[in-house]
Formats: sequence, structure tokens, C-alpha cells
Amino acid sequence: MSDVLYETDGQGVALLTLSRPERRNMWTAQMETQFYDCLDRATADPEARVIVVTGAGDSFVPGLDPQVLTGLTTGAAYTSNRRPQTYATTIPKPIVGAINGACAGIGLVQALMFDYRFAVRGAKFSTAFSKRGLPAEDGSAWMLARLCGPAHAFELLASGRVFLAEEAAELGVIQQLSDPGQVVEDAVAFARGLAANVSPVAMAMIKSQVWRDSESTLEAARVRAQYLLKIAKEQSDFAEGTASLIEKRPPAFPPYPGLNL
Repeated sequence: MSDVLYETDGQGVALLTLSRPERRNMWTAQMETQFYDCLDRATADPEARVIVVTGAGDSFVPGLDPQVLTGLTTGAAYTSNRRPQTYATTIPKPIVGAINGACAGIGLVQALMFDYRFAVRGAKFSTAFSKRGLPAEDGSAWMLARLCGPAHAFELLASGRVFLAEEAAELGVIQQLSDPGQVVEDAVAFARGLAANVSPVAMAMIKSQVWRDSESTLEAARVRAQYLLKIAKEQSDFAEGTASLIEKRPPAFPPYPGLNL
């Protein structure tokens, strides 16, 4: 059975469900590979314009499976030919997190790589690394410092304490709170709004700019924006977006064409 379920809703949204309910969706190398494969599948799927990621049951990903962690302390390799934990940031379609419960360690790393995050009220978060004798893994310090500032990032990472979704929202770690049982519905509704109204080409370009411009200078970001603008004007999305404005109707954008951004 697959550890990651894939389905589309006919309204432009691909829902990926991390599904190891018997282990509360704890992370493994197999789940990681299947998750990234599903992201690739959604990238190529014309029915998917926005991706929503959630967990089965009442847990998102509470960390690496202890059975895997025990093996690592004896020197076993986690996996080979591993894609980076930042892989989600390279996917051209927006990824929305629907964090339905405990989100810690490598689960929090994955959530930080999404473009927008919903979380159910009361969900427990933790970086956890310091309590295992480990540094902040896989770019999590870089992301937290940008989301909530260096001091808050240091405290969350160094203490490894548990903090709730409500505090995560105040700090900027998540963007929206949902009532119990509503987080997937809220995230999907948000994703459907993007899928129905926004150019896939524009979304891909903006996502690329948000992630890559933070690694460059202001002038480099300006130059790249000019380059992307030229490419955008050559796409059918630009003609359709202009026509829909003039004709006062909703846009009917084609599927994402796959651009090298």
C-alpha cells in the first residue's frame, strides 16, 4: 500500500495525503520518496494547478519514525540518491499545507517548504532536533529566521519545545488557523480560489521569485523579474488574462505548460 495518497478534485486541486496512520504518519525514506514522486506527478498533471498536502487521521508528521532513528544511531544509512528536503520549493505549482495535527522534526521541515500553511487549532509543533543532539536540519534555521525573525528562530530551535498552532500563527510559522475537522476543507477552498482565478504561468513565476529572490540581491531580483516578464508576455495566459479583463468575464487559463524557470 502507498504511504502517500494522490487524488484530484476536478477543480484544479491535487490532494496529497501522507498515510501511515498506524504509525501516526511518522516519516520514513519510503514515504519521502513517494511524496516527492507525487509532487512530480502533480507537476505533470494537467488536472492539478495547486497542491494541498495533509496527513491521514489526526496527525500530520510528528517526526522521523523511531525505528528509522534507531538504525541511524548505529551508523546505518538513511537512504541513497536522496532528493533534498527543499525539493518542494522547486515544484512550479503552489503547495498549500493542511496541517491536521502533530508536526515536528522532519515533518516541520517539510511544512516549512510549502508556500502557504493552514493548521488546525491546538496542533502541536516542535523542531525537536536539539533534544536529539542534532543541529537545525535541512534549511529549517534559514526558513524559521525569515518567517519569525532570528531571535524567535533561535529559541524554537535551541529549546526544542512544543508550541501550539496558535503561537505558530502569531510567529508567522503558519498563515491560517482552522477549526477541528476543517483544515483540509479550508486549504482546498483556498487552493481552488487560486486554481480558478490565477494564471498557472504567473503562479509558477511568482513562486520561483519568492523562493529564489530571497537568495539574491535586490538588483538581481529586478533583472530577473524583467526576464520573466518577457517570457510571460509570450505565453497564452497573458492573452487570456487581458481578454478576460476587457470582456469582463472570469479567465479560462490553460494548464501549466511547463517552463524552465
